[in-house]
Amino acid sequence: MTTKSRPVEPVKALVPADDPYPLPSEPQILEVTQEMASSWVSYRGNHPKLRPLSKNVAAGYQELMETGEFCEGTPEGMIFDTEGYGISFQHRAKALANADPAALIKHYGRPYLKFWIFPNQSRDIAPYLDQGYRRTSAHMLVGKPYAKDVGTGARYLAALADGSRYGMPRYNRIKVPEIVKTARVWPELEWYPAEAYAVWKATKIPAGALLAVAAQAGRTQHKEKIHDWLEGLRRGSNLPDGDPRLLLRERFNGGFVSLGKMPRRDQQYGQIVKAWNAYATGSELTAYGLRVRADELFPQVAGFVWGQTGAAA
Repeated sequence: MTTKSRPVEPVKALVPADDPYPLPSEPQILEVTQEMASSWVSYRGNHPKLRPLSKNVAAGYQELMETGEFCEGTPEGMIFDTEGYGISFQHRAKALANADPAALIKHYGRPYLKFWIFPNQSRDIAPYLDQGYRRTSAHMLVGKPYAKDVGTGARYLAALADGSRYGMPRYNRIKVPEIVKTARVWPELEWYPAEAYAVWKATKIPAGALLAVAAQAGRTQHKEKIHDWLEGLRRGSNLPDGDPRLLLRERFNGGFVSLGKMPRRDQQYGQIVKAWNAYATGSELTAYGLRVRADELFPQVAGFVWGQTGAAA
C-alpha cells in the first residue's frame, strides 16, 4: 500500500510587516533591546540590495559593546528605507543581539543600548553611506605632535598589555577607542616623538615601536638613558663595535629581513627591546643575540613589569 506524502510548504519569507518590533514613525533615539535587534536582523535584513553581513565586522562591534567602548546615541544611527528594510544597521544590530547581557549591564547599567533610528529613508542614499575617510587614532589625537607615531606606539602598548608570552596576537584587532584610551594613560609616549621620527628617517626603525619601548623604559630606573639611546640610533657615528645601537642600525640597514615564522612586526619590536635592554644594562650583545625566535619568550623591557610598574592593567 502506497502512502502519499504531504507536500512541504515553502518557508514563509520574513518581511518587515510581520516584525513584532515596529520602527518609530519619526527619527529619534530609541532604546534597542537584544530581542529587538535580533528581530530586526531577521525581518528587516534581507533586502536584495543590502550588503552581505560580515561576521568579522559584527564581532568587532560586539567586542566594543562587551568592553564598554561602544558609544551610544551617535548621529551615525540605524537607517531603514520606506519599506522598513535596513539600509545601514545590520552589523551593530547583530552585535547587540549576540552580546553578553552581563557585560552590557556591567558597562552600561542595562542590557540594551540607545541608537538614533532613521526610518522612511530613500534607498537611493545607500551608495553614498560609509564612503568617507575612515577615522584613525591619529585623527582622534588632535593637537598632539607626531600623532600618527604616538597612536602607533599606543597600539603596541595596548597589544602588549594582554600579556601574551610569545608576541602581540591582538595587534591588528585593536580598535581606535582603545588606542586613544591607551595614549591618554601613557603620557610617556609624548616624551620623544620627534627623536623617534628622526631615527625612523635615518634608519627605518619603526617610530611607533621605538616610542612603545621608550614609554615603558620611562617607567624604569633606566629612563635617563633614553635620550642618548635615541640620539645614538639617529646619528650612528662614533659607535664602537658591539654597541647595541650600532647593531640595531645594521639590522635595519637596507631593509629589515624577517627570520623564522614570527610576524615581521613582532620581530622588529623584539629586536628593539633586546638592543635597548643591552644598552640600558650595559650587557654584551652580538648581532646573533638580537634575533627573536618563535619558540622563545617575547622580550620584555628591562625593569618594566606589566601591572607593577605604574602601567595601566
